[in-house]
Amino acid sequence: MLKISRLADYATIIMNFLAQHSQQTYSATAIADHTHISVPTVSKILKQLLEAKLLTSTRGVHGGYQLQTSPDQISLATIISAIDGRPPVTECAKGRNHCDLD
Repeated sequence: MLKISRLADYATIIMNFLAQHSQQTYSATAIADHTHISVPTVSKILKQLLEAKLLTSTRGVHGGYQLQTSPDQISLATIISAIDGRPPVTECAKGRNHCDLD
């Protein structure tokens, strides 16, 4: 079973919100208000999504965050990988377990 982190789960919520409002920019505070996720957590996730080139940011009074591409070009796997890294496909791929298939 694939398990994702809480941050990856929150990232999907944030990206879903931004996808629903893809023509607008939102500040981290506004995103936090709309998604009911704390501002520090939203800020941390936004930074990772920016580094993964899923979002763009604009500085200034009217600045904020928005999707870099259209929502239909972004997969759930891309969002999860941006936060958690590439997930292992099998237990053997985790590297912690010894596996006969390794």
